[in-house]
Amino acid sequence: MGIADKYNKVKLFNFSIPESYNYISLEELFKQNGKDKIYTVLALYINKKSRFGDAPIIATDEHLVNLPSHLLDTVMQMMSDEEVIDACNNKKFGFQIYDYQSKQDNKTHYSVNWVDM
Repeated sequence: MGIADKYNKVKLFNFSIPESYNYISLEELFKQNGKDKIYTVLALYINKKSRFGDAPIIATDEHLVNLPSHLLDTVMQMMSDEEVIDACNNKKFGFQIYDYQSKQDNKTHYSVNWVDM
């Protein structure tokens, strides 16, 4: 990748979102499949039209998964990393969901651990 390529609009991922895809939360996936399931990351996106500001999104085999806002910078960095892009395009990158208790609001929240596949 040359210097100019970093700033040109190019399609990073081989995956195109099917019209049948719906958004799903980490909480819903966690409740459906538990903590041990590994999801394949087919693409990463930033939703610029979210009512809460820019929001990181993962495309999996079945869904568009909303990620928490604390992962925005991480996902943006990943979208600039050729190794991550290649791994996603070759279905060799994934994630697992974990839950945690927030000390701020004493509620259960969800995030991800990235997984090499």
